[in-house]
Amino acid sequence: MRRQTRRTFLTTVGAAGTAGLAGCSGVIGNDSDNSSTTSSTNGKGDGTNTGGEGTTTEGGNDAPAGPQTFEGFEKLGPWSAVDGQGSLKKSTKVKYEGSQSAHIVGSKQTKQGMIHRVNFGDNPADFSGKNLSLAFKCTSHDFVKIAVQLYAPDRGHIVEMKRTLYGPKGKWVRVNLGVTSEMDPKKIDLSKVYEVRIIGRSTDPNTQKPIEFYVDDLKTVPAPDKGMVMLTFDDGLESQYTKAYKTMKKYGFSGVDAIISDAVFDDGFLNRTQMNEMVNDGWDMICHPNTQATPMDKRPKKEQEKLMKECQQWLKKYGYDGHKYMAVPKNVVGPNTFDLAQKHFDLTLSFGASPNALPAIQKNTIISRMYGQGDLKNIKQKIDHAAKYKQLSPLLFHKIGGENGVPEKRFENILKYIKNKNVEVVTISDLEEKGMLI
Repeated sequence: MRRQTRRTFLTTVGAAGTAGLAGCSGVIGNDSDNSSTTSSTNGKGDGTNTGGEGTTTEGGNDAPAGPQTFEGFEKLGPWSAVDGQGSLKKSTKVKYEGSQSAHIVGSKQTKQGMIHRVNFGDNPADFSGKNLSLAFKCTSHDFVKIAVQLYAPDRGHIVEMKRTLYGPKGKWVRVNLGVTSEMDPKKIDLSKVYEVRIIGRSTDPNTQKPIEFYVDDLKTVPAPDKGMVMLTFDDGLESQYTKAYKTMKKYGFSGVDAIISDAVFDDGFLNRTQMNEMVNDGWDMICHPNTQATPMDKRPKKEQEKLMKECQQWLKKYGYDGHKYMAVPKNVVGPNTFDLAQKHFDLTLSFGASPNALPAIQKNTIISRMYGQGDLKNIKQKIDHAAKYKQLSPLLFHKIGGENGVPEKRFENILKYIKNKNVEVVTISDLEEKGMLI
């Protein structure tokens, strides 16, 4: 099995914890919401191509050079609001980088906001071999969807990158954009993008409040040579050893297990002997705070920090390198949760229903995961997108096999599909080692 000696692993035996457990029921998103949002264009924009601005950053190891600014929103001349889809103005007070950002307020009729830049003329934007990353801040709603559409080259050949964000409201979040849908994929030409659209809306279709959000610092990153899939598991359930690990080992795959440290050794959960065996075969054991019935975002900031640190310190005590990473329990990322995650962890995972751009810009980001028990066609599509666009598709599982678990045959069907695609199965540690977190 690969990477068996990759880490120095401590095997000190510790006592088990107890108590009620966090679980991950929380907010359940719709992974299959991938329909393209299109609307008539008003033809505005000066055709200026701002690609290539900014400086590059080395990704490390054999990774390509780092991010370049495609659009800093220092001038809004090339941009305009799509007719009937809200308003656009500059903001010098709310900004992520530079002197200003783009401020969008949604339409009173549709409640969504949509801006675009068009007419690249003889010099269209060239996004071939590149992935996109955008700074986004919503001040109006707790739960939102952000989407970027590339007209490659026209409205009949749209590549859409949609992300669901269950918070944090009022905070800048770096969205490393992954492809969620494409129109006429065989004829898409990312070297000739004549229009870029940015769309924001609430996840609540019945909201009466127009969305208000800001975008800034749209960057490109050179895509890696191969797309990647990450197999992640929440709660540290016993079936993740007896079913998932045993099956994945046949394919040479390692995974990421988000551990509720209080539950280790409890009935139905992993014990440290099992965890150690998994880690020696390349798995990551990461932090999954025990929030029990009260979600993290509903707790005081000091209490949230206490739960995070307790889980992190337990993992660190027993030598699990994954103590540097956290999977947010119940998916909701409140403003305090986000700030604390940025303070205590190198990387945070939560539900987002989309792949992620690679390399992923690490600062202020949340890695998006998709439910592995969702629509099988949609899951395979996201694996396909990871392969085609050289992106990262993390799948999230809980129980494997048995009552209310993902059927074992279905789980292995997914593994077989991954094995036959041109993708690499990775852990978070692998991403770091490959220079994919920059």
